[in-house]
Amino acid sequence: MVTLSDRKPRRVAAGVGMTVSLFLASSMLTACGAPAVDTACDLTDARHEIEHIVSESGLGIDSVDVATCADSWTYVVATINGPGSEPSSDRFLFREDTDMLVLMAPESVCENQIGNPEGLPVVPEALRAQVCES
Repeated sequence: MVTLSDRKPRRVAAGVGMTVSLFLASSMLTACGAPAVDTACDLTDARHEIEHIVSESGLGIDSVDVATCADSWTYVVATINGPGSEPSSDRFLFREDTDMLVLMAPESVCENQIGNPEGLPVVPEALRAQVCES
């Protein structure tokens, strides 16, 4: 006679099922949390500017991991690498000013508020969550 406690193969199957479920759940979370590049952004000028900035140190862009744009602003997170260096994830914030891109310091444009009397640049609300530290 077989009792329920002797049915170990079912427990193993349930354990395997649980493991597979956890793996699939973690894969979905990773996919949902993956950085995204907004295809509406034209990154040609931004990539050119980043290449110019990092090339002075003998580095280059491995990949653009995040790109978001709003109004005349473009926010990029790129993996930078070069000979003798470890890859790093670096943030770049550009604002289009007439016919060129200007590299902006997030800490300065995030402090500025719309309608400031000096007319200083203010990061758009659509980018504020990514660019500005809370």
